[in-house]
Amino acid sequence: MDTDAAVNLTAAAATAAAEATATVKPVAAACYDNNLVNSQGMFLGDQPLRFSLPLLLIQVSLILLLSAAAHHVLRRLGQSRFVTHMLVGVLLGPSVLGRNHELRGALFSERGTYILESVSLVALILFLFSMGVKTDMSLLRRPSGRAVAVGLAGSVVPLAITLPVFHVLQPTLPADLRGSSLITELAVRLSLSSFPVIADALAELDLLNSELGRIALTASLITDVTSWFLRACFAATFLITEAKSPVFTAKILASFVAFVLFVAFVARPAGRYIAYKRTPAGDLLSEGSFVVVVIAALLSALVTDVIGFKYMIGPMMLGLALPGGMPIGATMTERLDSFFIALFLPVYMALAGYRTDFSELGAHEEKWCALELFVALCVAGKMVGCIAAGLFFAMPIGEATALALMLNIRGIVEVAAINNWGDTMKATAEHYSTLTLSMVLITAVATPLIKLLYDPTGRFARAKRRTMEGARPNAELRVMACLYTEDHAAPLIDLLEASGANRDFPVSLIVLHLTELVGRAASVLKPHKKSSSSTSNSPSDRIVNAFRHFEQQASPGAVTVSPYVAQSPYSSMHHDVCSLAHSRKANLILLPFHKSSDGARSTANNAVRAANRAVLQYAPCSVAILVDHGLAAGSACATASNRNLLQRVALYFLGGPDDREALAYAARMPESGGTAVTVVRFKLRNWVGMGGRDEVRDEEVLQEFWHRYRDDERVVYVEKTVEDGEGTASVVRSMSDKFDLLIVGRRGEDRDLEGSALTSGLSEWSECPELGVLGDMLASAEFASKVSILVIQQQAAPITAAGAGEADHQQ
Repeated sequence: MDTDAAVNLTAAAATAAAEATATVKPVAAACYDNNLVNSQGMFLGDQPLRFSLPLLLIQVSLILLLSAAAHHVLRRLGQSRFVTHMLVGVLLGPSVLGRNHELRGALFSERGTYILESVSLVALILFLFSMGVKTDMSLLRRPSGRAVAVGLAGSVVPLAITLPVFHVLQPTLPADLRGSSLITELAVRLSLSSFPVIADALAELDLLNSELGRIALTASLITDVTSWFLRACFAATFLITEAKSPVFTAKILASFVAFVLFVAFVARPAGRYIAYKRTPAGDLLSEGSFVVVVIAALLSALVTDVIGFKYMIGPMMLGLALPGGMPIGATMTERLDSFFIALFLPVYMALAGYRTDFSELGAHEEKWCALELFVALCVAGKMVGCIAAGLFFAMPIGEATALALMLNIRGIVEVAAINNWGDTMKATAEHYSTLTLSMVLITAVATPLIKLLYDPTGRFARAKRRTMEGARPNAELRVMACLYTEDHAAPLIDLLEASGANRDFPVSLIVLHLTELVGRAASVLKPHKKSSSSTSNSPSDRIVNAFRHFEQQASPGAVTVSPYVAQSPYSSMHHDVCSLAHSRKANLILLPFHKSSDGARSTANNAVRAANRAVLQYAPCSVAILVDHGLAAGSACATASNRNLLQRVALYFLGGPDDREALAYAARMPESGGTAVTVVRFKLRNWVGMGGRDEVRDEEVLQEFWHRYRDDERVVYVEKTVEDGEGTASVVRSMSDKFDLLIVGRRGEDRDLEGSALTSGLSEWSECPELGVLGDMLASAEFASKVSILVIQQQAAPITAAGAGEADHQQ
C-alpha cells in the first residue's frame, strides 16, 4: 500500500471516528506487510512482535497464563472460569495494563487482535456445535411440571416488567437508547437462560445431577430452544423487511428452508450412519469421520452467515441434529473440547473483557445508569418469576432462590450477543462496557450464593436412616447394587445368591449401572431400556441381562430386579446413588471396591474410590463395600444342585453399630440353605465393661441371633479372647483361609471402648480408611488369605432429627 494513501486513510478514519459516537471496535486502518509472518529472530535484527506468528503465540500464552493464575485464586472465592477469563481481559485492557500505550501497542495492536479474534471465533463456533451435539433433547419429551413452570415464569415475568417500563420511560431516555432496539433485545436475551452456559456452570459447581441442577437444565433447555427459534424468526423478519423485491424475499426464505431440510434429511441420517454403522460400539470416531464432522460444523456456520443469518445458528442446529453421547459427543469432548476449545475459547472471553473500558462509564453517568436499570429489572424479574414458581410447587425458599440464581447465570452466549450488538452498532462502547461488566457481576454474585444456599446432600442428611438391624427378620430386604463396569456384576450376583433370598425372605434388588458422563451436557438417571440405536448389546444391557437371569433362577417371588442407568461426573456421582436409594427406600447400598485384580496385576480407579467415599458419607441407609478376591478354595465345592459359590461365610464381631448391621445381613444367609455362617465374637481379656448402650445392644442382638439358629448345624458361634489388636490380627489370620467370604463392620468411628482396644495399633498403616481397620487389613496385599471381603457401615442417625442418637427401626 502507498504510504501517503495509508496516512490519508488513517487520518480520515480517525476524523470519522472522532465525529461519531465511540464504537466497540474503533474504525481504524491497520497497515502491515503481508509477508511479516515468521521472524528471523531478534539476533538478526528482527522485532518478533512485528510478525504475526510470534505475536499470536505470546498473546495466547499470556492470556492462558494469567487465566490459570487468576483462577487458582478466584476459585477459592467460588468464582467460575467465565468470570476469571473476563477479568483477565479487563486487566489487559485499557482500564488497567492497557493504559500503558506502548505495552498495548506492542501486544494488542489492531493488527494483532484481528488474527486473535478470528481464531477465537472459530473456537466459539466449534463450542456451540459441541454443546449442540451434547444437548439431550429427550429432556423435552416429558419435562417435569416444576421445570416447565420455572422456565416459563422466569422468562415471562422479566419481559412483563421490563418492556412496559421501557415504553413508559422511553421519552426520557438518552437518545442512543430511545431510538434503538437495544433495550428490547437485551430484555429478551436476559429473560431467557442459555442451556450451554447453565450446563457448563453447573458442571463446575458439581450440581449437574442434583435435584435443582436437573430442574435448571430442563428449564434452560426449554427457553433456549425457544430462543434459537425466535432468533431465526427475527433474523428472517429483518432480512425480509430489508428486501428490495419479492424475489429477494423468496431467495432468503428458500435458502434457510433448504439449509433446515439439509440438516434434517441429509446431515442427521449421515451422522447416525457414522455413529452407529461405521464406528464400532464403544469406540471413538475414526480420524476421517472426525474431520468430516468438524468440517460440516464450520461449513454450517459459513452457510448461515452467507445467507444473512447469524453464524451461531448453523452450528447449533447441526449439533442438535446429530446423536450425542458415544461416539460423536464423546469424540468432541476428547479431541476438540480438551484442546482447541479449551485453548482458544478463553481467548474469546478475554478479548470481550479487553474491550471493556471504565473510562467510557464516567463520561455520561445517566447513560450507563439507564442501561443498568433495565439490566436490574430483568434480573429481578427473573428472580421473582423463578422463586414464585418454585414456591408454588412447595419448594423451600432457599432452594427456590438457588434455582433462580442458577437460571440467572450468564456466560459466553450472552457475551457473544453483546459482541454482536457492538458489531452492528446497536451498542456503543459505553453500552458494551456496561453490559459486559453487568454479566460478570451477575455471575460473580450468583455462583457463591448458590454454594451457600444449596447443599444437594442436605436432604440425605435429614432423611430417616434405613437399616437392616432395625427391620423385621422376614421383612423385604431392599438392596441397591451399584456397578461401574461389567466385571462387577458376577461378584455381586454371587454375594446376592448367598444372601438367603426366598419367598419368606424376599429381596428387592435395585441395579444401578454408573458410568462417567462423556459426550453429553446433562446427566442421566433413568430406568434401563434396551438400546435400540445399535444392533449389539451395550454394557448396561449385558449387566441387566445377568441380573435378570439371576432373578429367573431364584425361587418365584424371592427376587425382583429394577434396573437403572446413571451417567454423571465422578465428582458428583454419589448424588445419583443417594437419591435413588432414598426414593426407593433401600436398606443397603452395595458398592464394588475401587481396586480390581486379574491375578497377575492389580489396578485401582481413584475416581471410583472418591465416589465410594462420598456415598459412605452421605447415604441415607447402610452401605457395604465388596472386595472381590476371586473364589477361595472352599468354593470348589459348588455343585450343580447348589449354585452358590460363597458357601462358607465368617463374621468377625467386635461390637458397635456397624458390626450389628453386619450381623443383621449375615443372619439372612442361612435361609438360602447352602451357606454356612460362622460368627466369631472377639472379647478383650479382663474387660469388665462400661454398661453402655452399645454394649447392651451388642449382647441383645447376639442372643437373638443364637436363639434363632442354635439348632441349625450350618451356624456356628465362637468367642475368642485376646489381649489387644495384635491378638485380634493373629486370630483373623489363622481363621480366614477357611472361608469364602469374610464380613466385618467398618467401625470408622470406633464408637465403643472395647472395640477400640481390640483394634489398637492396626490402623497405623491404614491404606484404605473406607474399609475400616479390619477390612483394610484383610484387603491388604500383605494378608496371606485372598478371601472376598464385605465391609458394612450402618449410617448414623441424622443429627437434626429428634432422638438423633437412636437407631431407626422401620417396618
